[in-house]
Amino acid sequence: MKTIEILTANNISIEYETANVGNRGAALFIDLMALFVYWLIMALFLANFVSLNNMDAVIGLYYILVAIPFMTYSLFMEFFFKGQTIGKMLVGIRVVKLNGENVDLNDCAMRWSFKIIDFWFSFGGIAALFISTTEKSQRLGDLLTQTTVIKTKPTQKYTIKDILRIKNKTEYQPTYLSVTQFTDEDMILVKNAISRVKQYPNKSHKTLINNLTNAIAKQLNLNEIPQKKLVFLNTVLQDYIVLTR
Repeated sequence: MKTIEILTANNISIEYETANVGNRGAALFIDLMALFVYWLIMALFLANFVSLNNMDAVIGLYYILVAIPFMTYSLFMEFFFKGQTIGKMLVGIRVVKLNGENVDLNDCAMRWSFKIIDFWFSFGGIAALFISTTEKSQRLGDLLTQTTVIKTKPTQKYTIKDILRIKNKTEYQPTYLSVTQFTDEDMILVKNAISRVKQYPNKSHKTLINNLTNAIAKQLNLNEIPQKKLVFLNTVLQDYIVLTR
């Protein structure tokens, strides 16, 4: 499960789960079914004009009522409905900018134009490859517009009772009992380092994570430095919360 942290205008960091290939494929399938139903309705409607022997009028109506809506469906749906189409609404996903803002018409137009490469030209192969391998689950159109697709319905839902129960010695078994030697400031540093490396996974932040892991492992008298450094730091943070609350 990939996530993305978005910093709001109030300087509050919110973590969203990004939509995977399955989510986006399901939304696309629903959109195609919606367009197919629309096409059937329009076909029945246009059939009434064929008997008039005015094919120019029929062709004109076809382009206005069928061809243009089909071609520009995702472009205008995502613009007017804040990053959602019918399929995205039903699946529970939405296109957003990486800074948390709604997509504008330029973003929608760029994403729409690159669907030719991402989906239709490669039968979805290029889109699936990029969504699966990029850190923020972005296809080519997303990379160029600095957007991604997030889930509006999280996979896991927690209540206040769930949160209180998990941070409890009877429900959670700490791994590193000696984390109590650290201070709140130490743990804030750890939390900030984790957040920064997720948001900006550059070399300097990864070096910071390595240094923190080495220092904490040494302080805890561990025989080996944990290989999964972010998992280790998150465990240390959770242990500290449970043991010092």
